[in-house]
Amino acid sequence: MDRRFLLLQLCFFISGFAALLYETAWTRELAFVFGTSELAVTAVLAAYMAGLALGAAIAARLAHRIRRPVLAYGVIELGIGLGALAVPFAIRGLMALYVNWLGGLDAPPDSVGLTTALFHLAGAFLVLVPCTALMGATLPLLARHAVHDNEQVGPRIGYLYAVNTAGAICGAITAAFILLPEIGLRQTIYFGAFANALVFVAAALLSRYAPPADRVPARRSS
Repeated sequence: MDRRFLLLQLCFFISGFAALLYETAWTRELAFVFGTSELAVTAVLAAYMAGLALGAAIAARLAHRIRRPVLAYGVIELGIGLGALAVPFAIRGLMALYVNWLGGLDAPPDSVGLTTALFHLAGAFLVLVPCTALMGATLPLLARHAVHDNEQVGPRIGYLYAVNTAGAICGAITAAFILLPEIGLRQTIYFGAFANALVFVAAALLSRYAPPADRVPARRSS
């Protein structure tokens, strides 16, 4: 396994770390809008997974056109960090809309039923899908760079997915038990954005030494 691929795995570990750090922080922040009900948590999770699927589907269709997938991956990571910094402002707007809407209701929120559920779901999707779609686009781009023949599909994508998942586990634990209790929501988001910025810098440097994807020689199995 070459050294550049190991460094790329480290970048993808940090990507997963930041992604689940954001999810944990966003769930906590959206709880101020939706409450701590199971519906609110479900809405956040649904929006998160839908964004990942959407981003992966779009990137899989476009990845073959990208000659510098590592650089594109780094730019996407920078976009995730910038988008994450904007999410709290979007949540404030959602909260204002929610408060204004509920201000004209005669019943408490829990009795609104389907209307409230749809608002929760639509609001979470609107706020989170732009960032989570970018997160979903990262694996197809890295696969475009890392996989050169059919024999590498399983091992290399497996390595990438495994280290990303390990990073996600560490991110969720760190956010829930260390960062959020110690430094609060805003600083936790800043920490994640800083991690994304580090990945951008590392990916930009790595891309300088990686050949364009369409020039990578194909390796044929004997």
